[in-house]
Amino acid sequence: MQSTAPKTPRGIQEADVWAAADALLAEGHKPTIEKVRQHMGRGSPNTVAPMLDAWFATLGARLGLNQHTQDLRNSVPTEVLEAAQALWSNAMQQAQALAVQALQTREEAAQAVQKQLEAQQTKLQQREEAMQQQKMAMDAALKLAQDQREDLSRRLNEMQQQLNERDVLLEKQRLEQAALRAAQEQLREQHSKELETAAQERQRLAEQFAGNERRMLADLDRSRQDTEKAKKAQQEAEHKAQTRYEALQARCAAAEEELLASQTAHLSAQQALALSKEHVQELKSMLKLTQAAVSGTTESHEAEAAAGTKNRGGRSLQRRALSERALRLTRK
Repeated sequence: MQSTAPKTPRGIQEADVWAAADALLAEGHKPTIEKVRQHMGRGSPNTVAPMLDAWFATLGARLGLNQHTQDLRNSVPTEVLEAAQALWSNAMQQAQALAVQALQTREEAAQAVQKQLEAQQTKLQQREEAMQQQKMAMDAALKLAQDQREDLSRRLNEMQQQLNERDVLLEKQRLEQAALRAAQEQLREQHSKELETAAQERQRLAEQFAGNERRMLADLDRSRQDTEKAKKAQQEAEHKAQTRYEALQARCAAAEEELLASQTAHLSAQQALALSKEHVQELKSMLKLTQAAVSGTTESHEAEAAAGTKNRGGRSLQRRALSERALRLTRK
C-alpha cells in the first residue's frame, strides 16, 4: 500500500522515490539514498531520506511477508530474535552512516563543482561584459569609420566638384589668355604704327620747335626790355605812394591830437555840468531852510538864524571847494 504525500518544494513526490526504489530492487540493487537520487536524476538527500525510510517500512507489507514474519518470530527464541534485530539495527545504522558520509562527500564535491560553476559563470559573465564592451567599442569604431567614410566621400565629391570647377576655370583662363595674346599682338602692331607716326610727328615738331624757339627768343628780348621799363615805372609809382603815405600819416596824427583835445574838453564840460547840478541842489536846500525859518517863532528864528549863519558859512566853504575842483579839472 502506497501513501500519498504532498509535493515537496523541489517537485519530488514520495511516489517518485518509491518507484525508483522498486526499480533498483527489481534490478537486484539495494535502494540507497544516493542510488535513488541517481536513478531519478534529481532531489536532495534531506528530501529523499524520509521517503526512502517510509518505503522500507512498508516493503514487507507490500511483499506479503508480515504474516510469514510473524510466524517466524513465534518459532524463533526471543533472545535470537532480539540479537537479530540488534544486528539489523546496527547494520542499518552503519549503512545510514555510510550513506550520510557518502552524501556529505558528494554534497561537498557538488558544492565545489557549484563554486567552480559559479566562478566559471562569473568569468563568463565578465567575459560577456568585456565582449559586450568590445562590441560597443567596435560598434562605435564602426560608426566612426562609417562617419569618416561618409565625410571622406563628401570631401571627395567636393574636391571632385572643385576640380571640375578648376578645369572649367582653367579652360576659361586659357581662352582669355589666348584672346589677351591676340589683343597684345594687335596692340603691338598698332603701337609700332603709332611709334612710326610719333617719329614723324616728332620730326615735324622738332622743326616747328626750332622755328618757335627763334620767335620766342625774339619775343623774350622784347619782353625783357618791356619789363625793365615797367620796373622803372613801378619804382617811381612806389616812391610817390610812399610820399603820399607819409603825408597821410602826419594828417592822421594831427587828427588824433584834435580828437584827444575834443574828448578832454567834453570831459571837462561834463564835470562842470555835474558841479552845476550839485550847486543847484544846494541852493534848493537853502531855499527850503529859509522858508522854514520865516514861518517859525521868534525864539526859533533866533536859533535857526544862528544855525543858518553856521550853515551859510559851511555852504560858502563847499562852494569854494567846488570852484577850486572845477579849476583843477579845467587845467588838466
